[in-house]
Amino acid sequence: MKYQIKIINYRPYEHELFQKKLNQLGQMGYYCRDLSLISIFKQVNHPVYYYIDFHKTFGKNRKEKKADKEAFVKKYIKKSYQFIYNKRDMYVFASQQEKDFQINLKNKKDLIDNIKRIQSFCAFIASLWLAAFFILGSLYAMNIDTFLSYGITFVYAGLVLLCLTAVFRCFVNFYYTKAFYKQLAKKGQPLSYSRLSYFRKIYMICSITCLCLIGGGFIEDTFNAQEFTLKEHPVLTIKDLGINDKSELSTLQHRSFTVPHSYSVLESTNQPMLYTKEYQLRSQKSAKQLMEDFKANPKQYYCTSVKEDHHILYGYQNQKLTTLIIQKENRVVLLSLSFTPTPQQIQKMINYYK
Repeated sequence: MKYQIKIINYRPYEHELFQKKLNQLGQMGYYCRDLSLISIFKQVNHPVYYYIDFHKTFGKNRKEKKADKEAFVKKYIKKSYQFIYNKRDMYVFASQQEKDFQINLKNKKDLIDNIKRIQSFCAFIASLWLAAFFILGSLYAMNIDTFLSYGITFVYAGLVLLCLTAVFRCFVNFYYTKAFYKQLAKKGQPLSYSRLSYFRKIYMICSITCLCLIGGGFIEDTFNAQEFTLKEHPVLTIKDLGINDKSELSTLQHRSFTVPHSYSVLESTNQPMLYTKEYQLRSQKSAKQLMEDFKANPKQYYCTSVKEDHHILYGYQNQKLTTLIIQKENRVVLLSLSFTPTPQQIQKMINYYK
């Protein structure tokens, strides 16, 4: 026995595309008892015939609207149709026998009212605003640590594409909701279903691409982030600074498009802590640019002021030295301290990374 899984997400103006898809499944003998967003079609040993009709329910309250809907569905059930779907005033019925059925769009102007047209316009404006807010806001908030792995880069690309896809979908919905309203009111031209089919393919391809980028990005990021030992990549430790307290090390390394290699080490004791972040960039020019960015934005590493001396940045928090940033060729090392270092310890850190 064979099954097919389909995503059912059609709007009233896409009813011909919906009908065509159902016809293809029906001719192959695929039947679904209850259509939903994700529907499972089971193959049976006879053709299945699907029929679409529209009905806008009326009533002063929920009870009256429910009664109106049931009366509409009951007319088809009496004719041996099976009711399997209803969404956005679009109804789908199924039958084992082919019937002489045509969608009658006459006198159905009320199917698309002013509220629905306004809702489609508001959805388009909201999607446009949210997409702009996310893209521009994230660009403003980006720093060197934003894309430390290939996976996070893919996730961000997927989210940007998702925003653009939502804007595209909402615009098409707004445009064709208005066009379908005019068609029902006999004031507009028939819809171009070939163009609608083309737009829908673009929407589906973009949606699948978004899912692949976001899902694949999270998976890649999980495998990208790996621990390392000090034998694999040596770093300065608290013990090297003359502090013999027992410490614990937590290490992590990443690779990305923007930073080929980055290493982070958090070493903690009962009192002092040392956090080391090393960036290995593609060129010395990139390293110099990163130093300029750090110099211009001391808040990135929780400092209130910064001083520069021979490719070394000294970061201060209320006149207390808390950060050292050292550049050597294409490498930039950031050291964050939870203790006040002595001049000898400062010189050791500089000598180690210079």
